[in-house]
Amino acid sequence: MSGDEVIVALGSALFALFVWGRWMIGPMRLRRLGAPATGSRLLTVAPLLCLVLLFAVLRTLASHDVRDDPRYLVMYLALGAAWLAVAMMLMPVLGLSVRDDVLERGNPAAAYAVFGALLGITLAFAGGNIGDGPGWWVVVFSAILATAALYVMWALLERFADVSEQVTVERDAAAGVRLAGFLAGCGLILGRAVAGDWVSTSATVADFARVATPALGLLLIAIPLERMARCTPQHPVRPVVTWGFGPALLYVAFATAYVAVIGIPA
Repeated sequence: MSGDEVIVALGSALFALFVWGRWMIGPMRLRRLGAPATGSRLLTVAPLLCLVLLFAVLRTLASHDVRDDPRYLVMYLALGAAWLAVAMMLMPVLGLSVRDDVLERGNPAAAYAVFGALLGITLAFAGGNIGDGPGWWVVVFSAILATAALYVMWALLERFADVSEQVTVERDAAAGVRLAGFLAGCGLILGRAVAGDWVSTSATVADFARVATPALGLLLIAIPLERMARCTPQHPVRPVVTWGFGPALLYVAFATAYVAVIGIPA
């Protein structure tokens, strides 16, 4: 490993340990102060599940010099953990706070949404690791492209459907599950859009614009669905199975089918 790779690995690991350590310790402290535990248990295991998923991608689909070298596997796992930590810190911009909504208020709807967001971000980052490239910086560039697009999709859904109010104020579990499925589906499509061997910056952007287009299809489905599924005085509670898991599975199935049709670069 080169000197810059060692710096990236150590810096990412230290940053991730600091942020995730606070996340793991925070729920225990808040529970001792009487905060509800609902939702915090899901987020305790979420980072670990995301890292397991990332490791599986690195071990099977990353370039040969990564998948066969424990040092690079550790480096990209650390970078992925730091990536998730930064993404988590940006979630309040879109109306979703891990500490306020999940840890302190015990909102299960917010816990579902955060879990889906972390899964989508993991898939976006993992896609940047698929294929051969000249160094870690191309992974970062590709991951920025996919992650930024994921946040844009989320921001557009928030702008036209105001989904955060349903999740954080109405505490609608079905809305939280729907948002989780939407973000996971978008993450899968956008991660696939940056996957492949590196050629150039312009080629990566062009391929991304072409392959990522179906994510807009998910958005066009989600906006009217969210408006239709909003809680009302006539329907103060929406069934989680039919109005939550049903649409979420639809989003994920759509994304999975699309990726299966176009394939994943070997």
